[in-house]
Amino acid sequence: MASNEHKNLTDVNRHNPKGFESATNDTLLSKTVGSGTNNTDGSLEWVKKNLIKTESFDIQGYVTAVNSNYYYGNNMTDGQSPNQYNQGYGASTVGNATLNVGVFFKSHSIVINNACTLKSIYLLANATTASVVSVAICKVTYASGIEDPVTPVLLNELSIEGLSSNDKVVVTRNLTPESSLAAGDVLFAMVKCSLATTSFFKVGIEVGYDN
Repeated sequence: MASNEHKNLTDVNRHNPKGFESATNDTLLSKTVGSGTNNTDGSLEWVKKNLIKTESFDIQGYVTAVNSNYYYGNNMTDGQSPNQYNQGYGASTVGNATLNVGVFFKSHSIVINNACTLKSIYLLANATTASVVSVAICKVTYASGIEDPVTPVLLNELSIEGLSSNDKVVVTRNLTPESSLAAGDVLFAMVKCSLATTSFFKVGIEVGYDN
């Protein structure tokens, strides 16, 4: 058996895969879809890691809005939690008001375990009036042992215009939100309506991990 067979080479004598020298940092070697019926004719491709290592989160809820300010999720001790969004934020712009830690901590949210980037967001919503319904994807960062109010940070906002019926769902999306989240950040949604209305909404969020 030849000693120069690839399996017999030491690590120092093995070559890097094709395209390694010109590939950008933080990428992985993958294979494209191809076009053949045997599903084997794809080409080698270097892909950013955060496009391969992804995770999805779902948020849904409903709001009966009486003003144009944002609402966030109900207290988890309430029977309508986590779906009812009835706690007033006190402002129509994210960042223009703060959140009481003791109150907000009881609302539904998602804790991010590893640094990641928002890759895509889908919003499906309806409204009982022609109100514009806006869902803000936000984050807060808690400081251990600190009771000071927290200010939410807007990551992205999607809006639809209601069709005056709960039977008519409107869909929108953002495929390039590109907002960053750090490990320990808390992800959540707030919703506002331009007119008094009842709106039900569903949000699909995809994040990509760099490591």
